[in-house]
Amino acid sequence: FSSPRSFATMGAKISKEKMDEYKSTIKNKFDEKEIKHMHKLFHKAAPSGKMGKKEFKKYIEDLAIFKRVDSQENYDQLFRGYDRDGDGSITFKEYLEYHLGIVFSEPDELFNIVFSMYDADGNGFITRDELVEVVTNSTRWMGDCDIESKDVQDLINAEVDKIVAFVDVNKDGQISKDELYSAYSKHPEILEKLKNLA
Repeated sequence: FSSPRSFATMGAKISKEKMDEYKSTIKNKFDEKEIKHMHKLFHKAAPSGKMGKKEFKKYIEDLAIFKRVDSQENYDQLFRGYDRDGDGSITFKEYLEYHLGIVFSEPDELFNIVFSMYDADGNGFITRDELVEVVTNSTRWMGDCDIESKDVQDLINAEVDKIVAFVDVNKDGQISKDELYSAYSKHPEILEKLKNLA
């Protein structure tokens, strides 16, 4: 049994100071019990304290949230959403920030998560092709539609075209962070829509 000052989970110990730091990171939106649960899940997948792409793939597949799992899939768009500093690994702090953004739709976190998920090449712009890829991947993972079907592809393309027409203000064929932020400032629901499509 753990004391109120610290606890052990999967071989990792969180001091009161670390717990306070984590609470600050997640703006006190999750309680200690929830942080402990997330810590346990994270360290089960990443005992070293850093989750690389291989561990992340296993973590996602162990959660069994997707109906359709392909052994070749790496869940790159999701990984980009978690890996806030783009160093190729996810720390527990990044893991908490992701969940803060996704669960509570915290604007700054959600904005950065969504942008990272769609910006596959990390160049600071989201292209139409990147949008199509992310929406297609998500549709495949959910397993409810045959993504090879022309009708499904047409629906995905139509949805992407609406997003591009709405957000790509300068009509250069890509969405910058500024353009997405401007669209989000006027229509906050755009981030929720993009989150749900990813």
